[in-house]
Amino acid sequence: MEFTGERFVPQCQGEIAAEHYHRYFFASGFVSGKRVLDIASGEGYGTHILAQSAAHVTGVDISPEAVANATQKYAGDRIAFLQGSAAVIPLPDDAVDVVVSFETLEHLCEQEAMLSEIRRVLRQDGLLIISTPNKNLYRRDNDRFHVRELFRKEFVDLLKSRFAHVSLLGQKVMYGSLLSGTDGETLLLRQREEDGAVERMPFTEQARYFIALAANGPLPPTQSSFFDYPLEKSDLTAQLADLQERHNAAQARLEVMEAAYASILASRSWRVMAPLRRLGSLLRGDRKKGRN
Repeated sequence: MEFTGERFVPQCQGEIAAEHYHRYFFASGFVSGKRVLDIASGEGYGTHILAQSAAHVTGVDISPEAVANATQKYAGDRIAFLQGSAAVIPLPDDAVDVVVSFETLEHLCEQEAMLSEIRRVLRQDGLLIISTPNKNLYRRDNDRFHVRELFRKEFVDLLKSRFAHVSLLGQKVMYGSLLSGTDGETLLLRQREEDGAVERMPFTEQARYFIALAANGPLPPTQSSFFDYPLEKSDLTAQLADLQERHNAAQARLEVMEAAYASILASRSWRVMAPLRRLGSLLRGDRKKGRN
């Protein structure tokens, strides 16, 4: 599948790859031995990740092309793909133990219908793992695929309308140093440029994406996680490589121009025309004096 901006595909690199893979690796820790629905499964790479530990995973996507591609590439004894909408899920009641839905909610106007359908196909003690952009920080105004982004309170309230318990995490790709422990809320430390002092703020307030766990029974414990994404695949490295390529191209053009200039200076015609160039320079000087 080609990348159109609507569905992530594995050949993408940079921040978008780190974001998508991290979510699925995080979710895979909650699906061991369970029946799972991956709603809006797209290319199928995430369904495949979940199936490494789940008993069975069904990927559902509205695109026939995505379903056909995923079926050909990933389908097997523990993976199946179906065409269908997130607002009308093609599964019976109480069919799965876990529903995974990453970056789907904001693509739908029928968000309440989607949550109702998820609740319908989930077993009574089932778990939903769902993500959506933080409207406060996600400023991709030209994203024509997003129809309804949510603020933090809107997202939590929507989940609480269908589930008794909701736990919220934040996600943000950044370059820095991680200190991780078991007590207290994760803090984001940011150095102020003007005075060198440090700002301390809850990480979820600065997260670009929200990831929530929701259930009608007790929620499983969660831990902070860090996805070790190779720096050579990062956007920063790609930008540096692009700048280096542009510099090399400009240097090559400069060398060609310098060689051409040296050739002109060494040519017989340039030497022959030297008196005329000096005369022209003198005449231009006289004209300037006359105007002054």
